[in-house]
Order: sequence, then structure tokens, then C-alpha cells
Amino acid sequence: MKTYHSPVTEITVPKKNTQFDSLSILFGLAAIAISGVSAIAIGQFGALILVAIPAVIFLLVVFLQPDYGLLFFVFLTTAQVSNVAIEFYGTPSIAQPLAGLLMAVILLRIVLYKESPLNWGRIFPVLILYVLSLFVSMFHAANFDASSAAFIGFFKDALGGLIVILLIQKPASFRQAVWALIIAGIFMGSISAFQSITHTYDNPYFGFGGWESQSAGEDSRNRVTGPYDNPNAYSQVLVVIFSLALERLWHEKRTLLRFFAAWSAIACSLTIIFTYSRGGILTLVAALGILFLQKRPKVLPILVTMLMGLALLQFLPADYTAHISTLEDLLPSKNNNQLNDESFRGRLSENIAAWRMFLNDPIFGVGLGNFEIQYQDYSRQIGLDERRVPRSPASFYLEVLSEQGLVGALAFVMLIYTIFVGLMSARLNFINASMPDYSNMSVALIAGFVGYMIAATVKNSAYSNVYWILVGMALSAAQIAIACSKEKNESVGYF
Repeated sequence: MKTYHSPVTEITVPKKNTQFDSLSILFGLAAIAISGVSAIAIGQFGALILVAIPAVIFLLVVFLQPDYGLLFFVFLTTAQVSNVAIEFYGTPSIAQPLAGLLMAVILLRIVLYKESPLNWGRIFPVLILYVLSLFVSMFHAANFDASSAAFIGFFKDALGGLIVILLIQKPASFRQAVWALIIAGIFMGSISAFQSITHTYDNPYFGFGGWESQSAGEDSRNRVTGPYDNPNAYSQVLVVIFSLALERLWHEKRTLLRFFAAWSAIACSLTIIFTYSRGGILTLVAALGILFLQKRPKVLPILVTMLMGLALLQFLPADYTAHISTLEDLLPSKNNNQLNDESFRGRLSENIAAWRMFLNDPIFGVGLGNFEIQYQDYSRQIGLDERRVPRSPASFYLEVLSEQGLVGALAFVMLIYTIFVGLMSARLNFINASMPDYSNMSVALIAGFVGYMIAATVKNSAYSNVYWILVGMALSAAQIAIACSKEKNESVGYF
């Protein structure tokens, strides 16, 4: 008789995940340690110590990926985030510690990785000459305190341009800076356009929905200013962003990025309309003309641009055409020495005063930051401006002439000449390096910068922090293009 044995069923017990437990314990201990250290630090140094934690993290991230710092810096500067935070929330300046952190990162990378700036010798003498001209103007000024305060303000803004130059050391970084401006245009323009279309002027939109009311006779209008205090300054910056965004809409290969470029172009152009800035419209047309002349797009992008323009016409305010038509008052046949627009009279008075200040001291001017102090003395003699408050010149160029004389004007002209010659050569050098996309962006920057400088004929140097960001980008584009062209020529055996 056979005996049958029933098989024994083997039960498998799952093994314990010791790696998962170890990580859990590690993270738990780290959380306890961080909480304890934070509590002790707050007790010893106050809650501000918590700011140091994200600052250290930011410093580490930017040290490893400088382009992130560049994006952040260009966006925050263009959108005036630091000024908004100070004015609306009473916070300390964000821009100054950010600039300090970025300079620390730049110096560390130069020391550790030997990352010397590209072709620094080409632009450094021009910048030094410009700074020296300001020094001369400062020490020549009648009111040294006002002049030194103006020089400190210049130094802070120019430092931003220097940071941009030192961070843009390769083509990808230049592209990142361009897109940082385009994103800033989406952010600011979308808020301002929505605010104007919906008439929600009672909503500050966290400080980025600025506007001012303007009355002319029986007519009144609300002019958006965004995070800027002046609608003309706002439109001046948006024209540059519009040029870059439109170029990316024409030539960007990725559909998603084209969508964002179109969004920025539409938001910026709408906002320029809602600023009611006559100079903004003229410079927008000028920038468009330069874009078409320098780089004619294909038929489809032109059609898309025309359709966008036709769609935007329905958002024109009812009194917009009448407001723009007041430009005729500037024509000699319409003028008859009697300007009807109060803003024109004020600007004319400021510009006449600036010219007279220059004639009184043509070599050195009245001194950096001294126009405002002396304006009323000249204004009473001119008799056009009824305002009795300190004013700035209504023209960047007359501001330079009146405050810095021929010495400062010469340094300024050399800087602008270097910028435009560099951008024109960048366009050609990028083509020579088989990098047409970057050549197109250089053309857009030329168009935007031309628009910015045209607007400067009726706009002073306020918000020069953005101006120096653009200067930094322009000078960097020229240096990168030279390096890329040289590398391409060496690779094919030209050298």
C-alpha cells in the first residue's frame, strides 16, 4: 500500500524595504534638525534669518546654472518687481541683494573655472570713458549732493548691464535673455490690457496694474502705466519687447514658443495703445519698419501679423484717433508759436531750458542731476510752463547735453555708436557662423533699440535700469557673434 504525502505549500514573506526605511529615517532626522536649527536661529537673529535659507539655495542654483540667474534678473528688472515690492508692500530692495549675489557667483566662477569675459578689451574702454565723463560732471556740479546721488543711481543701474554682459557668455544665454524680456512682456502686457478692456482700474493687480487719469478740456482718459510711473516710459520698454516677440513669432521653430511670442506681441501692442503714448505709436511703427527692411519674413508670418493687426483694431478706444491726431500741433503750419496741448507746452519749456543750460556751460554742463534744481529759474524766464515743481528734461539727449555738456555727450555718442555697430556686425557674424536664428534676434534687438532711442528724443533717462539691461544684451550679442564666427572659420581652416 502506497503512502501519499501532501505537498507542503511554501509561503513567501515579503522582504522588508530597508532602503525605503533608511531614507524615511534620514529625511525625518533632517527635518527635525532643520526645524531645530531654524528655531534657534530665529531666536538668536530674528525671522529675517529665514531669508538667508532661500538666498543660499538661490546662490547654489545660480552657481551651477548661471542662465537661471540671468533669466530671473532680466525679468525682475524689466517688470520693476523690486520697485513694486518697495512701494506697495514696504519690503527692502530685492534688486540690490540679487545683484550682489549674481556678482558673487560671477566672481566665483571666474576664480574657479577661469571664465574670463569674451573680448572684454573691445568694450571696456568705452564703458570706462563713459563713467569718467560722469565723474567729471559730478565734480563740476554746483550741487554736489544732488550730483553724487544721481551718480550712485547711475552706478546701480549700470551694474545691472555689467552683470548681463558677464552672464551672457554663450549663444544660449543670449537667447535666454531675449525670452526673459518676452515673458516680462506677457506678464506686464496681459495685466494692463485686461485692466483696460475690463475697466478694472480700482484693482491694483498686486502693484502691476498702474494707471493715471488725464484730462484735456472736456475729454478724460485713463492711461495705463503698469509697474512704471509714466505711460511714456512704459510704452518705450514695450516697443523693445514687441520687436523681439514679433521676430520670434516669425522665425521660432517650436509651435509652443511661437504661441508665447504671439501672446507677448499682442499684449504689448495692445498695452502701447492703452498708454495713449503718441511717441509709443511712432516708435512702434519705426520698429516694425526696421524689422521688415532688415529681415523680410515669409508670406505666412506677414499674413499672421496683418490678421493680428486687424483684430487689434476693435480694441482701439473711441477717442484714440483724436488723441493721436494732436501730433499735428508739432508741425510749423499748425503751431503758430501757440501749442494747444498742455503736455506739449511743458515739454517744450523743459527742452528750451535744457538747451539754454547747455549754452551757458557747453563743455561740462550744469552737472549730473542738477537740471531739476535749476529748472525753475529758467522756466520763469521762458513763460510756457505754469508748474512750479522740479522737472526733468523731456529728452534724454538734451538731458545729457544740459547736465554733462560736450564731454558727456561725446562719451554717450561713442557708447551708442559701439552698440549699433556691434549689433550690425553681430547680424553678419552670426550668419557667417551658420546661426541664422541668432542673426534674426540681433535684427530684432536693433529694431527695438532704435525704437527705444527714438522715444528717448521725447523721454528722459527715467527707468535707466532697463536701458542698461538692453545695453548689456547688445554688447554681449556682438562679442558672442565674434567668437562664434571665429570658431566657425577656424573649424573650416580659414585661420
